[in-house]
Amino acid sequence: MFLTPASQIGALIMTAVCLFAAWAGGRPQRLTAGIVFVAWILSAAIQDRSYRNPQYLTLVLDAFLMVVFVGMALKWRHSWLMWLAAFQALTTATHVAAILDPRIWARASITAYMIWSYLALASLLWGGVAGLLERRRGGPIAR
Repeated sequence: MFLTPASQIGALIMTAVCLFAAWAGGRPQRLTAGIVFVAWILSAAIQDRSYRNPQYLTLVLDAFLMVVFVGMALKWRHSWLMWLAAFQALTTATHVAAILDPRIWARASITAYMIWSYLALASLLWGGVAGLLERRRGGPIAR
């Protein structure tokens, strides 16, 4: 699952961001961090490493996550959560593009998928920082 140095570094970054957001933020950050952590591991577990076929199972997972994150963004109205939902939508669109046009090179699709995933993590990090700043100011944190 996490056999290469790149995947191990990615897992370490993901874990650090999720732990920070869960610690620093309110309910939206904690919930999002938990979902991202579980989904990242699940995505690595169900991935077809032959890369000869589109990643259908990962598409289903990512489409589900997109719906969840859009719903959360509509409920809590945090800008970081809206960006995370947007990057998740782009991740899902990357899968759909690879299915619709098999000429899309597998490496290009994987690279786009990784870029959107790390930008989603950056959005979660932003949410953690926003939660920490809100807590330090003594303002209300969404619970």
